[in-house]
Amino acid sequence: MRILFIGGTGNISLACSYAALEKGCEVFHLNRGSQPGLAPAGVTTLTADIRDPVQTARALEGLRFDSVVDWVAYLPQHIEVDIEAFAAITDQFVFISSASAYKKPPDHWVVDESTPLDNPFWQYSRDKIACEKILQRAFRQKNFPCTIVRPSHTYSESWLPTSFGSRDYTVPNRILQGREIIVHGDGQSLWTLTHSRDFARGFTGILGNPLALGEAFHITSEEALTWDNIHRLLAQGLGVEPRIVHIPSDFIYRECPERGASLLGDKAYSTVFDNSKIKRFVPEFKTEIPFHEGLKMSLAWFDRHPRAKVSNPQTDADIERILNAWRKKCG
Repeated sequence: MRILFIGGTGNISLACSYAALEKGCEVFHLNRGSQPGLAPAGVTTLTADIRDPVQTARALEGLRFDSVVDWVAYLPQHIEVDIEAFAAITDQFVFISSASAYKKPPDHWVVDESTPLDNPFWQYSRDKIACEKILQRAFRQKNFPCTIVRPSHTYSESWLPTSFGSRDYTVPNRILQGREIIVHGDGQSLWTLTHSRDFARGFTGILGNPLALGEAFHITSEEALTWDNIHRLLAQGLGVEPRIVHIPSDFIYRECPERGASLLGDKAYSTVFDNSKIKRFVPEFKTEIPFHEGLKMSLAWFDRHPRAKVSNPQTDADIERILNAWRKKCG
């Protein structure tokens, strides 16, 4: 099976590249070539900017794929370009949406694929919903062979999940320095974290599957942890006690809308996912990496890459700004 990943070296897509290769797939990446050292051995890299139709057409000339996966489509115009570019050269187009598209606030804490899509808090999620609507219309009206996948909070070895970002070392550095960290709400809402290797097991099972056309799936762990527990496990792995300050999500949103949107639009609510659908389509799918094990893997990765233990100055400043406003409010 021949697969094209648009992107392919990101947080989730890299693990899926390895998993597809292990299944014997012929894997292509189409990207700008800015991270050439990350592509696994065996991947064929096509260098082009997907936003440039001329470059993309030149790179894809003469090629056809069983599945095309766009890991970097965020806006409706991205999907419109994808439909035009890939309708004639693939049997399946997979759009990576987001589980944050599910209705917020939720009507029920258990989510399945029939849960309505509606997010008034986060533009990122509304854009993903708009993309899904375009694809569903193209499937109904033009028989465009699409599949939609909605990851939730998925992390790889170079990520450490926290309520204030996962891509950098800001929160771990604050914990190590004995500085306060923010956990939204009372810290007791339930959250689902999924390791990218587990996600990849389910994801590769729907590639090339004609029964998945026109369908939407989420692929997540079934382990639910409180946000307090997530941060305490992180601090335990770092060998220190965390100084947690609980601040309501709506207060964070008022003080720092760009941070608060991902809370009120996603992380503020207890969320557990029903994975019955992906298991019906991929019976062998199961998650094998609980968070405490995935956390060890991530901490070990950062120890092997000490230069990556860098704080994001903007994130650090946002945390301080919100803490100062909260102290002022509380007197």
